[in-house]
Amino acid sequence: MSLLDGLFYDLRLSLRTLCRDKGFSLAAIAMLAPAIGLNVTVFAIMNTMLFRGFPLVQRNDALVYVQERLPSGRFFVSYPDFEDWSAQANAFEGMAFVANRQSSFSEAAGRSIDALAGSVSTNTFRLLRVSPMLGRDFVPADEVPGAPGVVILSYRFWESRLGKRPDIVGLNVHINGDPATIIGVMPQGFDFPSEFSFWMPLVRTGEWLRRGPAPGAYFGFLAFGRLRPGMALQQARAELETINRNLETAWSATNRGVYLVVQNRSQFFIGPDASVIYGSLWAAVWFVLLIACANLANLGLARAIGKSKDFSARIALGASQIRMMRYILMDGFVLAAAAGIIAWWITKWSVRAWAVATASRFLVMDYTIDGSTLVYLVGVCVLSAFLFSLAPIAKVLQFRVLGDFKGNAFNKRGTTQSLRAKRLGAVLVGGQMALAMVLLAGAGVLVHSLLNIVGGPTGVRNPQNILTGSIGLPSDKYKGPASRLQYFDQLEAQLKAVPGVEAASVATAIPVGSGYVRTFEIEGRTNPSDGGDSVQVLAADSDYFRVLEASAISGRDFNGTDQMTGVPVAIVNQSFAARFLSGEEPLGKRLRTMERNGPGEWRTVVGVVPNIMQGDATREHFRPLIYVPFHQQPAGRTFFLVRTAVPPTQVAQAVRAEIQALEPDVDLEDFRTLKASFAFDRDSSDLAHAEMGKEAAVAPILAMVALLLAAVGLYAVIAHSISQRVKEIGVRMAIGATQADIRQMILREGMFPVLFGMAFGLAAALAVNNIFRSQLVGISPYDPVSMAGAAIALILIAVLACLVPARRALSIDPATALRHD
Repeated sequence: MSLLDGLFYDLRLSLRTLCRDKGFSLAAIAMLAPAIGLNVTVFAIMNTMLFRGFPLVQRNDALVYVQERLPSGRFFVSYPDFEDWSAQANAFEGMAFVANRQSSFSEAAGRSIDALAGSVSTNTFRLLRVSPMLGRDFVPADEVPGAPGVVILSYRFWESRLGKRPDIVGLNVHINGDPATIIGVMPQGFDFPSEFSFWMPLVRTGEWLRRGPAPGAYFGFLAFGRLRPGMALQQARAELETINRNLETAWSATNRGVYLVVQNRSQFFIGPDASVIYGSLWAAVWFVLLIACANLANLGLARAIGKSKDFSARIALGASQIRMMRYILMDGFVLAAAAGIIAWWITKWSVRAWAVATASRFLVMDYTIDGSTLVYLVGVCVLSAFLFSLAPIAKVLQFRVLGDFKGNAFNKRGTTQSLRAKRLGAVLVGGQMALAMVLLAGAGVLVHSLLNIVGGPTGVRNPQNILTGSIGLPSDKYKGPASRLQYFDQLEAQLKAVPGVEAASVATAIPVGSGYVRTFEIEGRTNPSDGGDSVQVLAADSDYFRVLEASAISGRDFNGTDQMTGVPVAIVNQSFAARFLSGEEPLGKRLRTMERNGPGEWRTVVGVVPNIMQGDATREHFRPLIYVPFHQQPAGRTFFLVRTAVPPTQVAQAVRAEIQALEPDVDLEDFRTLKASFAFDRDSSDLAHAEMGKEAAVAPILAMVALLLAAVGLYAVIAHSISQRVKEIGVRMAIGATQADIRQMILREGMFPVLFGMAFGLAAALAVNNIFRSQLVGISPYDPVSMAGAAIALILIAVLACLVPARRALSIDPATALRHD
């Protein structure tokens, strides 16, 4: 009981003391709150990205995700292969299959809407341990051919499209023109594996039962399984790979060279280096927190020295050193608690802002701030209080009652600090600078890498003068190629008539984006045994290359004669000609691509065009590309491109109006300049670099906060040193020291720990940056520009932090200083 009373007494005393010492208290909270807030924010994000998994799904850690990969790099899941895995694998309680596609949805008397839908095996939701909030789940009878069509809605779609109708279960609708009945609604917040509007059972028709990437076969997006208790990912992977080798032997025609990818959620959806990326960000915020704690330790040390008489008096009156330590710790806990309250609100705001800024319909995240985050916050606050209290506690343990009352060095105003105190302050400053150097160097290489991507060559001239957008036509109105072509022909004509428009065209992808990948063959050549090389294919209309200002090098562009009924033709880029037609004349060669339903038509090469960046997420290489006329291979969702003679903002509204006037129900997305589309986009990047944009955006923020805190810490140390050395400086000036001498003395003493810490930080940065190697594009982890830039920034801010208090020292009057107590 006496201990509890003592703690309450210490608490009251700390509150009174900190309220009197408002400058110290506010400075401590101002430094500590953002450092703790950043730390907890990154923890919450890392927890979501790596561990939490899909909202409402139970035991996300027990789910394993599977895909097949062809030698060409294409990913798919063959339903017959999935059935073999499900029947033969013993590591799983069960396995489920997921496919996705755009589907039209309409009520009996309503207009249709195109939405992203999932076709799933009927055990999907049971394996996820999530049941519909309304209605029933799918049952095996729903996937039998000829069974009545059924659909389960997402809560979001039920709310936005159907107004949360209470009688929704049993409502008859049409999916892709076929009748279906709504049998359920999933709970609010549930999405899997993407933001689907609704789910349908996968009906086991003949197209699905064709094995492998064979003509006419349908493929899934992924398969997943729930591990049995006691089973690990490695065991499941080994078992599936054994089954896959057996399938390769039994079905060599379709399964040869098919490689299995078996991963947990973070590896599959976030990327293979997800733990490295978010682990490094977590380490970075700990660096920031350590810098803040070092600052507070220096402030606390100065405060303890200033209160040495008070501590000595307490000890003389019977207070033990343990009591003094407890008193200092209580100050630390009070400051950390106040900072933690502010940090909690910083965390909530920051996580919410992160969720909005990084939202993607293809990446379902649960950013709920729960009890585990609060527990982590409390732990960080307690640890921070201990860390920044260590230095003042160490100073209290040095106090000796007799020596203090006799007036030893650190107890007298105007005298020089003790050598031990100066060394401890220098070590803390050096440590801050070393940590700041590591963060600055790491941020430098990440930002440099990102700039190499977004600023890489594209082959397009003046992309800032090209307006682009993605157009999705209602599938119930535009059911065939002819109707879609008619719409786009009219659209092109109307866009070209807009004042300020120089040229307009449409294509199935825009530069930097990805075309669809196909294997191909050149007439007269034998295909390799693995099925041939793969290449990107892009359908483009006439004037496409004029819009991009990339006219044909040889041959011709597409023109009005390249129609559906015309001679099939193709244009290849320079990379294709160099790789596959080296030393030959490309014009007149015939080639064909392997389509879903078999080999396509033989196409005659009529032109060679300059390289335009396409389908390389890191934008390092111009890949081989085949262009086909849009009129000979029209697509569903299509991109338009408009080159303007005036700033695009002057014609953007007119372009939008023309698109919507021609078809009011058109789905217009990503309406922006082509230059803007070149910005880093997580959804269009490869999985290995998908999170790089986030990392490169956050790292400079952390580095700047660390640099600011380090500068504040250095400033505080120099300012405190000057306040303790007023008489010394006065003596120096009285015996002839010039202002330049005083300035040099302060800079020398201030910069020594900075340079010492920077040297250690540089060595540490060389080791730490190697962790980012997989994320770097066109740059070494040891990039001299980034290293030099970090060092220069650190030195400049440190010099500024020294010069500001040095001005105060130069204003000291020697006569006044010599009378200083």
